[in-house]
Amino acid sequence: MKWPPLIDSSHLPRWVVARDTIATLLAWCVLLYYIQDMARMAVYWILRPFGVELPTPWAPGEMLRDTTPFLKVVVLLVAWLVMFAIVRWRLITNRAGATSQPEPLDPQRQADALGLSDDALSRLRGASSVTIQGVDPITGRAGASIVVRTGSASPGSGRRPE
Repeated sequence: MKWPPLIDSSHLPRWVVARDTIATLLAWCVLLYYIQDMARMAVYWILRPFGVELPTPWAPGEMLRDTTPFLKVVVLLVAWLVMFAIVRWRLITNRAGATSQPEPLDPQRQADALGLSDDALSRLRGASSVTIQGVDPITGRAGASIVVRTGSASPGSGRRPE
C-alpha cells in the first residue's frame, strides 16, 4: 500500500475523475469562504509587527475573542490526531505487516479439521490435479462419502482418473 492512500485515477473513467476534481475544488471554495475572516485576521496579525496596518471590518481583538472557543476545539482535535499518528506510526506505515500472511497450517492438522482420511491426504499431496466429491457445500467439511480422485479434473480430456 502506498502512503498516503490516494485514489489512483489511471483506471477510472474520465467523468469520475472530472466529477471528483470539481467536487474537491468546490469543497475548497466553500471552506475558504467560511474561513475568509480568519485568514484576513491571520494576515493582519502577521503584518502588524512589521508596521503594516490593514483596515479591518472588526474591532481589534473582537475576532480573536469570538473565535477562541472554535480555535480551542481545533487545537484539541489536531493534537489528538497528531498523538494518534505518533503512537501508531509504526502500525500505520508497516508495509511488511500489511502484506504478511500467517503461517500455513500443518497439513495433517488441516486434514483432521476438514475430516480427510490419511489415504485422501496422501493422494492430495502427490497429485498435480484432484477432484474431490462428497464435500458438504455449507460447511466445506468432508462427508462420510468423500471420494478423492487424482488425475484430470475435466471429463473427456483423455486422462483416466486413478
